[in-house]
Amino acid sequence: MFLNRIWIIAGLLLAAIWTGVAIVMHQTDDLVSWPGKVQDRLEQAPWLMGEKASEEARRSYLALLIRDYNRLDNSQRKKLREDAQESLDKFFASLTDQEKKLYVDSTIEPLFETIEKGLKVMPAEERKRLIGRMRGDVKNLRGSNAEGDRLAEQDRKFMEDLMADEPMLFLRGASTTQKLELAPILEDMQSRVQGLRGR
Repeated sequence: MFLNRIWIIAGLLLAAIWTGVAIVMHQTDDLVSWPGKVQDRLEQAPWLMGEKASEEARRSYLALLIRDYNRLDNSQRKKLREDAQESLDKFFASLTDQEKKLYVDSTIEPLFETIEKGLKVMPAEERKRLIGRMRGDVKNLRGSNAEGDRLAEQDRKFMEDLMADEPMLFLRGASTTQKLELAPILEDMQSRVQGLRGR
């Protein structure tokens, strides 16, 4: 009887603890993000589920996605691309040009500032090495044949220009679509620049 009472009390305490954890998790859900959460947002966009969404509703939904994406660190963003590239492609294809620009301005443009600031204070040799690495990454993104090339045919001239001495200048002038394609390279470059500045 005494043991039964102990088990009942322990069970009630555990239930209370897990209820508290659930409440805290629910209340902080808007403050944290992870790849699965962003993937769910990508796949559950109302207009992709066959629902009609007003321009304002679409903008609000996109703002939530941008907020959650910006809370991911670079390793989480990489995992998202590895696990959900098809969902990312489908979502971006469903956006208007204006919505794509809003996404790029909010998620990719901030990378330029970090990279450019880092490059300016970096020793010339390190800067040259990092820019060389970026050029190599861009070539790899293009692929060695037409089937493996994720970038559109009309973007090839831009990619050749990127091999010039000041690739950041060309990246700044890239189209919205090009910046979306180059996001993984820019995120990697940002991590490298921050890593070198932190040494």
